[in-house]
Amino acid sequence: MVSRPGRSKACSNCRRRRIKCGEFAHTIVIESIFTDVFADETRPFCKRCLKTGLPCDGPKGMIWVDEHSTIVVTSSSSYCGLPDGISFVAFEDDVCFAYTRRHLMKGGCVDLACDLIGPGLNKGPDLLRKSLLGLSAAFYGSQHCQKAILKRGYMVYGEVLKQLNSHLAQPQLQTTDETILTAIVCMLLEIFVPTGPNNFFKHVRGIEAILAVRGPPTSPTGVNPAMLSGIRILCIIGALVQNRSSMWATDEWKRIPPSHFDEDSLIRHEILEILADCTVVRSEHTRIPLTVAKSQGYACNLIAARGFLDKLRSIYSRWEKYNASMLYTHVSASSKDLSFANRASTATYMLYNSALICVLRTISVYDSASENASLQVAASLNIVQCLELKAHDKHHEDGESRTIAFIATKFAWETLGGNSTPDGRRLSRAVKSGTNRVTAVSTWEY
Repeated sequence: MVSRPGRSKACSNCRRRRIKCGEFAHTIVIESIFTDVFADETRPFCKRCLKTGLPCDGPKGMIWVDEHSTIVVTSSSSYCGLPDGISFVAFEDDVCFAYTRRHLMKGGCVDLACDLIGPGLNKGPDLLRKSLLGLSAAFYGSQHCQKAILKRGYMVYGEVLKQLNSHLAQPQLQTTDETILTAIVCMLLEIFVPTGPNNFFKHVRGIEAILAVRGPPTSPTGVNPAMLSGIRILCIIGALVQNRSSMWATDEWKRIPPSHFDEDSLIRHEILEILADCTVVRSEHTRIPLTVAKSQGYACNLIAARGFLDKLRSIYSRWEKYNASMLYTHVSASSKDLSFANRASTATYMLYNSALICVLRTISVYDSASENASLQVAASLNIVQCLELKAHDKHHEDGESRTIAFIATKFAWETLGGNSTPDGRRLSRAVKSGTNRVTAVSTWEY
């Protein structure tokens, strides 16, 4: 909001009557259709005018400018809000979508889905458009305590699930980009406005099954890599949580190259390969009968798990050197205190600590050494430090970094004991501060 100095900011009525303008109140409590058009998201009216029943045109000398468009709205007598006969309901879908895209759908697969359907939900595949509408309404309704909008979002979500099941029953539709992206949007809804415990992992497993039928991408460019970069992490973590082997541990999926070849991207790629191999060892634990608990199979799995730990420590040394080399060339101002070069390096460090927790948990299955628990707590506190650092950095991240932050938070939350411990509450405060309270705390609790 930009103010014109030297002029009275009184409304027209008070200026004309030569009286002190009353305090400005907000009488319209809706989100602007245009991002940040109104600085305070409501239109102010003078309380004197409200009391006397006079039409008020709001304070003078204020201009609201949308940083993403050329639209300028000024508080003058010529502005009278929505045209007569048009209610807010007519714009409700666009409002919800604009709000959700701003706060939740930056970067990654969902950003790709938004690009396909356009800024006003006015093009693109019908199922994908409907899934984004359901997510937007449910998320907006939840964030603003609007039960009617939240309920409508869930109703649309239910319709999407039925239509998605229909797609999955048709071979020509079950592996399309629309089907995969729709499932990803449904997964996001279950993360931020869940309908039940761990339902988002059910979507993750479904997405992995669709990708397995579709097969690995044959081209290094195009839509496939954009979809795979974020979902790969969730598929692997989902397999770890559910103690099953992930398809990302097979040779054909391991051969998929990283999306970028800088050192930071290569480090992330190798950490995820370790986690994928870890899913095989974890699944073996559930398969081996208790009668052979101390058999050769257990011994081999313990050796493999310790091998993962050695690989992680080697990768950490590489990360330290890379981060140090970037400190004096691409330093983020908010990263200096903890000696992280930038947000990407911080996200990689969180991924490393998340992998360390997973590997230590796997080792604990076969060897309940006491130091494992303390090492997991230390790794979790490292994640908390990163999140506290990011609380001071308001720039948007890429989709993969946001996914890493979500996964890291979930593992740290479980390890630190959630809201029942001081460290868990510290974690919660860090995340809420860094995300303007747009969090998935309910998902962590599940």
